[in-house]
Amino acid sequence: MPDTAHDIDEAAAAWAVRRDAAPLGAAQQAALDAWLASDPRCRGAYLRAQAGLRYIDQARVAQDIAQPLVDQPAPRPRRSWKRYAAGLAGVTAIAAAALFYMMTPLEFATGVGELRRVALVDGSTATLNTDSDLRVAFADTERRITLDRGEAWFQVAKDKHRPFVVHAGDVRVRATGTAFAVHRLADGADVVVSEGSVLAWIEGNNRPPAAIPAGRRVALHATDPAPARIELVKPAAALAWRDGAISLEGQTIAAAASEFNRYNRLQIEIADPALGRQRVVGYFQLSRPDQFARAAAQMSGAQVRTRPDRIVLTKR
Repeated sequence: MPDTAHDIDEAAAAWAVRRDAAPLGAAQQAALDAWLASDPRCRGAYLRAQAGLRYIDQARVAQDIAQPLVDQPAPRPRRSWKRYAAGLAGVTAIAAAALFYMMTPLEFATGVGELRRVALVDGSTATLNTDSDLRVAFADTERRITLDRGEAWFQVAKDKHRPFVVHAGDVRVRATGTAFAVHRLADGADVVVSEGSVLAWIEGNNRPPAAIPAGRRVALHATDPAPARIELVKPAAALAWRDGAISLEGQTIAAAASEFNRYNRLQIEIADPALGRQRVVGYFQLSRPDQFARAAAQMSGAQVRTRPDRIVLTKR
């Protein structure tokens, strides 16, 4: 006699909690696969049970939102699968709603000069930089993030069974549990890893993925046939934008002005190319382009002219 829907829900809950508590061994995984294949209803029940677990975890994730951007997510407590399985089987309706929420693409965006931190349903967080747009779509086998515009820093909750993959045009960045930023470029993306490591590659390119450890960055260009060059970086400086700041360590005035212009309606204009090639150092608030312009003028011997819509740096 076929199992009842209640029996299947109870078995699904037991498997979901057991897998959540610890990685399954080879024999346990084989048993799970056999159970999933035994009845068409099993896979749906199993997905609902997994969604129920993540739904229960939402109280913890919601608490993370109020924390400073640099805080680490709290570690998820281990569960006894026998203790939780019986209760989990009774939240089928809630789990189904949570599963619908997880599988429904969500979109987050920021305006010019705006920073936004969002908590994702799996316990990960994403911090969006100025003028950015990303879409989130989680499935049973992959957590997909599509960065349509701008830049975001991700702190990824570990889940070996569902890799976290960022799509930025043709660039792909894959992680299971780490922290990294992706800045979408016109023909690729710039990747900075602040914790752990990631794999990055260009879709459709025959070159193997580049392994990028913490403290490194790489710029991937779809139109560049050369292998990606991995460079040393100071993550705190490269990701200072998370605190609304910019750390300049010898960048050109032109490059720095370009960064400020990403964050402000009041634009900085460099009137002379030679002036733009001079280099500057310092730590500035991104919301104060006037402060940067005065400091750059002092360092380079230039002068500042302020207009209603722009700040112009010119030679004396």
